Formats: sequence, structure tokens, C-alpha cells
Amino acid sequence: MLNSLSYKTDQLLNQLDRVKQTGQGKWLARCPAHDDKSPSLAIKEVEDRILLHCFAGCGVAEILNAVGLHMDDLFPDRVADPYDPAPRMPKFSAYELFPLLVQEAIILALACNDFMAYGVLANADYLRAQQACQCVMRLHAEVSR
Repeated sequence: MLNSLSYKTDQLLNQLDRVKQTGQGKWLARCPAHDDKSPSLAIKEVEDRILLHCFAGCGVAEILNAVGLHMDDLFPDRVADPYDPAPRMPKFSAYELFPLLVQEAIILALACNDFMAYGVLANADYLRAQQACQCVMRLHAEVSR
């Protein structure tokens, strides 16, 4: 069974003390992650998640851990789309691509250095720097899949 955001919000609110609704999709409660005398935890439902903010500074992980929940409990369950293509594994690991990244970064650093020193780049240097920038972006996309 898939759990909606409102179901998960109710699940969270049932674990908290002194819950008070302050508006549509907004609540205040005592923070379970510290000795809270008055409500300092703000809970807010937004489009696709539940936001938590402790005004005393507790982190979200601390708050969830204190009530036995996990980060995925702040999001509705996902429905698998049969038409969505399967995620593609990168062809190369970040380790394999690192030497190329270093080479392109050196080219960008040299171009930046020349530009800072002379205020202009030769056309060939400008084109090579542009190519290096595009290469770095492609490398990032490849390892971020």
C-alpha cells in the first residue's frame, strides 16, 4: 500500500506531544530531540514533503531519530512509472574520469590566469577553455547519474 503525504504527516504528528495546528498544513509541537518545555518544533506540509524546523536548533535527523522515523517518512511513497526509463549506470566511475578532470581543470586554470594577467584571451585559448568547461560539465553529468 502506498502512503500519501497526509498519512505520513499524521504518522509523525501522532509521535509528538502538545501538537497544535497553526494553519492549513502547519503545526507546532514539542521537539522530541531535546527537553522542550514549550512547543519549538514547526511542522509544515508542502507539495511533496514534510518540513521540520526546531527553533532550538535540533537537526531533522535528530528529531526523526527521537520518534523512530526516517528521512523517507517525510515524503510520500513513490509510484513507479512503467514508462520511465530505468536509471542508467555511468559508463565510467569517478575514479576513472579523475585524470581527465584534472587535465581540463588545469586548462581552465591557465586560461583564467592568462585572462587575469592580460585581460584578454587569444581566440584559440578562449575556444579551448570553452571546450574544457563543457568537458567538465559532461564529466559531472556522467558520474552524477
